[in-house]
Amino acid sequence: QIDAMRFWIEQHAVDGFRCDMAMLVPIEFWQQATEVLRAIKPDIFMLAEAEQQNLFDRAFDMCYAWEIHHLMCDIARGERRVWDLRNKLYANRENYPASAMRMMFTSNHDENSWSGSEFYRFGDAREVMTALSFVWEGAMPLIYTGQEVGYDHSFAFFDRDHIPAELYQPNDDTELYRRLIALKHSEAALQAGERGGRMIEIENNAKDCMMTFVREVGDSRVVAIMNLSPYTIHANYNNGIYAGEYTNALTGEKVLLPLHLEQDIEPWGYTLLYK
Repeated sequence: QIDAMRFWIEQHAVDGFRCDMAMLVPIEFWQQATEVLRAIKPDIFMLAEAEQQNLFDRAFDMCYAWEIHHLMCDIARGERRVWDLRNKLYANRENYPASAMRMMFTSNHDENSWSGSEFYRFGDAREVMTALSFVWEGAMPLIYTGQEVGYDHSFAFFDRDHIPAELYQPNDDTELYRRLIALKHSEAALQAGERGGRMIEIENNAKDCMMTFVREVGDSRVVAIMNLSPYTIHANYNNGIYAGEYTNALTGEKVLLPLHLEQDIEPWGYTLLYK
C-alpha cells in the first residue's frame, strides 16, 4: 500500500492523501507510511477521514471534525445549545495537540447523500454555520460539490449524479464563499492548526444562544458576533480592549465596534469583522 502511495507522489506529484476510514487501520501503518512519504515529499498533506486523537501522532496533519459537525446540526434543530459547542471547543484543546488541524464542514459526500443537503439539515442556520466553519479555532473549512452555487440537492451515492449546467451559475452563495475564502486567506489569525489565533471569548449576556469571540495573531484580528439560535437576541455586553474600527468581511464597509454593544441580533444573524 505504501508503494502505491509512493507511485502517486513520484509519478504524478500529488499534494497529499485523504485516507478513508483511517481509524480502522493500525496507527503504526500510518506512521510508517507518513515517514516514508515525507522522505520523498516533505510537505505531503495527510487527511484522515476520522477524528481519533492518536491519528496526530506522527501520522496525519488534519482530521474530520465529525462531533462538532453533529453539534452544529443539533443546535440548528434546537436540540442542543451553544454551551455544548463551547464545551467541545475546550475539550478539543485538552484532547488534541495544538498543531492538529480539524476539517470543519456543513456538508460532505456522506452527510449529503444519507442525511440530506445542508439546506435540509441546517435550515435557516445554514449561512451562520457556514461562516462558523471558516472562523473556528484550528479549523480548515471543506466546501463540498455544489455548495459554491447553493445547489440544494442530495446526491446519489453510488451513481453518477451531475449538477445541471444551467444550475451551476454564480449567485449569492458564490459571493458568500468568495468573501469567506478571502477572509480566511488574508487574515493570519484564521490560519489552521497552531499558526492561527485561539478563540478568545468576549463575554456576552446570552451565552446559551450567542458566541462572541476574537482570534488574533500579530497585527491580524478577526471578531465574530454570532447568534446561534432561532430567537432574536437583545445583545448587551462590553467589547473591552477589542473595541475600535474594523472592516465588515461580508460588506467591505468600515464599522466601529463600540466599547459597549447593545442591539438586537436577528435569529441566526452574524457579523464578521477584521482589522
